[in-house]
Amino acid sequence: MAGASHPFGAWPPGGLPGWHWPNLSHGHRVYRGVGSLANVDFTAAVGIAQCNAASIALAGVGHAASTRFTYVVRPVAGNGWLETPDISCACEFETGDDGDWLGNRPAPVEWLAAAVGAGGSVRLSWSWRRPRGGAEPTEFGLYCSTGPGISPGSPDVTVPYGSEGESSHTFSLADGQSYWFAVTARSPEGVESHLSKIIGPHVADALSPAAPVVRVSRQP
Repeated sequence: MAGASHPFGAWPPGGLPGWHWPNLSHGHRVYRGVGSLANVDFTAAVGIAQCNAASIALAGVGHAASTRFTYVVRPVAGNGWLETPDISCACEFETGDDGDWLGNRPAPVEWLAAAVGAGGSVRLSWSWRRPRGGAEPTEFGLYCSTGPGISPGSPDVTVPYGSEGESSHTFSLADGQSYWFAVTARSPEGVESHLSKIIGPHVADALSPAAPVVRVSRQP
């Protein structure tokens, strides 16, 4: 519907709360949480995105230094600004020591695998490819844990990024101990990609038996 000229602007006023116009979206409510999507507080909106808004003013929020935040928007429409439980989009970002945004998150690794060797060694292999329009990471963060609960933030080892494709690193670990592994890609500012799939348990065992020998008997 084309907007008509009125003393108070274009009609209908689709951005006014409490009004409903067929086939028009009033906008979205904005929510946020410290950490992941599971920490978003959906009981208190921090902003309203009107349907034709070029920018959004957030109410009374700040960004602590060295912290990860998640922002989510939910569509609202109808008399009384009916809100759906759907999430239109969500984004995560991290702040630096000064509380400023560090930058875009790199793409995650494509796959991750581990191979147990002699002497308590475990060779970790993974692959990373640059998505169209994306930036290359500076390094990879490798996580090695004696339990399956791995959270990104402080990798046990960092490996410099060389080129697209497969990379690897060998851990020297304690014999007989079970380990779980995960990998992230890290930007020059230290922003990590989403965590890869956590793989394990892998037992670093130097006394593991030799690989079996396959014998094929020939039938007469």
